Amino acid sequence: MPRIPSSGLAVTLAIFLGVLSRQSQAQEALSGDQVRALITGNTLQGSFMANPLTMVFYADGVVRGSIGMTGSDDGTWEIEDDNYCNQWVTYFSGVRRCYQWVRQGDGYLLKNVDSFRVRNIQGRIEKGKPKGY
Repeated sequence: MPRIPSSGLAVTLAIFLGVLSRQSQAQEALSGDQVRALITGNTLQGSFMANPLTMVFYADGVVRGSIGMTGSDDGTWEIEDDNYCNQWVTYFSGVRRCYQWVRQGDGYLLKNVDSFRVRNIQGRIEKGKPKGY
């Protein structure tokens, strides 16, 4: 087996630790303040269970959106500690759900943190609101 000189080993180890550090930062959830600043007045375009998803976040805590071809729904959103929570009128049977927002490339993973977990949501934030919202 070839020997790596100690200086080469140090460089290899530093690169490896740097990669691990970037990976852990990439998986770290956003704080509640970061989520609030990210979503207020903006739109999440994404997917839920292979269906297109639109969620529009208003500054007054109202969320409006649509999932697939099921029509649209309204609800409320709030930040509780570092979790984003929402409650739709009809989606998810009107049950309040909470998520951590985790950066994932140029988008986000909304990781459900409820004790009875539902599927996660993935999407990208677009500035402003789509026409009709």
